[in-house]
Amino acid sequence: MSGKRQIEARWGIDFWQLVSDFADQGLTRFDTARALGYRPDSFCKMLTQNPKRDPFDEFLRAQAYFKDTGETLRQALERMALERRSWGYAARAIGYADGSALKRAAVRRGVTVEMNSKHPGRPRKHPIAPKRGDLTLNWPSWEKIYEIGGGPVPQQRRKKV
Repeated sequence: MSGKRQIEARWGIDFWQLVSDFADQGLTRFDTARALGYRPDSFCKMLTQNPKRDPFDEFLRAQAYFKDTGETLRQALERMALERRSWGYAARAIGYADGSALKRAAVRRGVTVEMNSKHPGRPRKHPIAPKRGDLTLNWPSWEKIYEIGGGPVPQQRRKKV
């Protein structure tokens, strides 16, 4: 039985009607997710996949995020930009439907940050090292190493007959 069906069986009401009732009572996306037993990011992803059934007001998402975390939209975006996160990741974390909705909200609030758009998702812990050319340049051959005493010269193996 899926999570939605379990919730419907427990509450005795259609899942999306229940979500709508929670939104009408003034609960945020995060509060509703916790009340239903979902992780907030999974619940926000489910709402993103069903935008016509999303009853939450988009304007209140930044305020709800501040209420839940104590971090303003500007602080959250600046932190995620330093972590090299993408707009889509930031949108899911804050509770917006997608990255473009979050960009519009940031522009309306006068927040300008440079988010990572080339590699969405988890950022690299260490940046890609620049190429240093051919690493074998000027290295001695194996024959030269064996001549100067770098170990015994390997003998040819005989094939088993």
